[in-house]
Amino acid sequence: MNARPVSIVMIEDDEGHARLIERNIRRAGVNNEIVSFRNGTDGLSYLMGDDGSGEDSAQRSMLILLDLNLPGIDGCQVLSQIKNDPLLRTIPVVVQTTSHRDEDVLQTYQAGANTYIQKPAEYPRYRDLVLTLRQYWHETALRPPRQRPKE
Repeated sequence: MNARPVSIVMIEDDEGHARLIERNIRRAGVNNEIVSFRNGTDGLSYLMGDDGSGEDSAQRSMLILLDLNLPGIDGCQVLSQIKNDPLLRTIPVVVQTTSHRDEDVLQTYQAGANTYIQKPAEYPRYRDLVLTLRQYWHETALRPPRQRPKE
């Protein structure tokens, strides 16, 4: 399998949960880099290239881990903006939350989530998820063009 690291954007306001997720992915031996944000606004700015970094983060990102309960703009709003953006919509989004409510699961799938993982019970599933997505991005997917379409 390609040795190129899996680039993960994690938008998670709970630092403890973020550390657990990172630890589980690293323990699995997944070659990855994780860029973390504690709120949806900063995460979206990074993904859309509006953060001043000059990086083409939409092209580099292979996975977005998104909490639902975020300060300011909530996870469903972030998900909606990601899935409505022509460069970001193809990046798989995994909603990660402590919510067990059927309404939350349904709402996130309707907004375009690729999968839904409940924290903390399903942390071990991250390894398989990240490895599958690495194979998808490196061997299967045709990435969108590097430039945003002119409006």
